Amino acid sequence: MENLSPIREPQQKRSIEKKNRIIKAGFELFCEKGYYNTNTTEIADKAGVSTGTVYSYFKDKKDIYVAVFEHFLNEHMQPLLEDLANTPKPIDIRQFIDKCIEMFRNFYVNSKRPINELGSTQETNPEIMQYFAAYEDMLLSAFVKALDSPNVSQQNLSEKVYLLYSVSELLGQEYAFGYHKSINLEILREEITNMLTNLLTIHE
Repeated sequence: MENLSPIREPQQKRSIEKKNRIIKAGFELFCEKGYYNTNTTEIADKAGVSTGTVYSYFKDKKDIYVAVFEHFLNEHMQPLLEDLANTPKPIDIRQFIDKCIEMFRNFYVNSKRPINELGSTQETNPEIMQYFAAYEDMLLSAFVKALDSPNVSQQNLSEKVYLLYSVSELLGQEYAFGYHKSINLEILREEITNMLTNLLTIHE
């Protein structure tokens, strides 16, 4: 995926390692202390580089944050997108939906702390929210492209994909945080899969 953050991409191995250390340090500090309680000096110290080195790759703390969480999201999302892009046509719609739901389930269950940090910062920082709204748009476009199949209804496909994305995300949150104890998640998952399969299937 195209990077959203305006970072300088290093070419030499040593420079790549430095940038990766900055991203790793930023991720750990943001998750531990939060965006507003972390500064670039702390990130530089934890990464073992100078503050000047940090600014040679990133314009400011916001750019570090965007790069850190873009890297985090790519690690989780890219394998699914590659898998979906290589799905044989015609697509098994039900299997496609199940893969999306399972990806979000694993994502939320295994990444509670960084997800909480990302969500809380987006709520308080509109500029960061815009970056990750653009990231979601890229994901949605990839889903739409993957569903370009002769057995998939193309009518209002972008809106149907947004529904798939949204309910998969909400179900993943329920698996991770258990907001609603009265809900049987496996039954809910089956109902969601049935609904979306019906929406995406061409009916004669």
